Amino acid sequence: MAIAAPVTAWRRRAQERQRGSALLGSVRRHRKQGIDSLRLELDVPNSRWKEAVEAVASMLAETAAVVDRTVGCIGIVPGEEPVLVALAPRRDPVAERARGVLSSVPPHRYPQLWVTLPPGTYLAQVVEPAVPFEFDESRLLDLLRAGAIAHAVRFEIATGVVSERLRLVVYAPRRELRPLVAIARGVLSSLADWRAQR
Repeated sequence: MAIAAPVTAWRRRAQERQRGSALLGSVRRHRKQGIDSLRLELDVPNSRWKEAVEAVASMLAETAAVVDRTVGCIGIVPGEEPVLVALAPRRDPVAERARGVLSSVPPHRYPQLWVTLPPGTYLAQVVEPAVPFEFDESRLLDLLRAGAIAHAVRFEIATGVVSERLRLVVYAPRRELRPLVAIARGVLSSLADWRAQR
């Protein structure tokens, strides 16, 4: 009996440490105004943020390669002109850009909206470069339905004391969402010790 109590306490502490380092993740599908979306949320302990950044950067790079269209990156800075960057749909530049955005420190961290552009469309035709940009989901859905953009990904990071919460929403036509769902689920399965959020 004297040995059982310390062993039980040790196991409890080990379980608490494991829970503290676990990633909580959820993937949900929605449909609004005729457009499907995939919502991915990750609650990541600070100690594992770099690992999550690598996985999400890989996911965005793989998605861009599958979609194979120019990627327009829109940094949303409240009250200021958007930060606009256009990228070829190649894994390396997309992953590098995502890695940089996700790794930025909180004062320089702002929400992002990434879109894929139809052939012959420039990012400045979709987003006015000289006007402050605010995310408007209804307008985004209008652009998707009109074919002005082909896909969109919105993501933001909420910084906590012991963890970071990443919210990522992918908007796509229903027929194209299935492979994107598979990529997102693959990201979660590649992260060791993640658990579904309730």
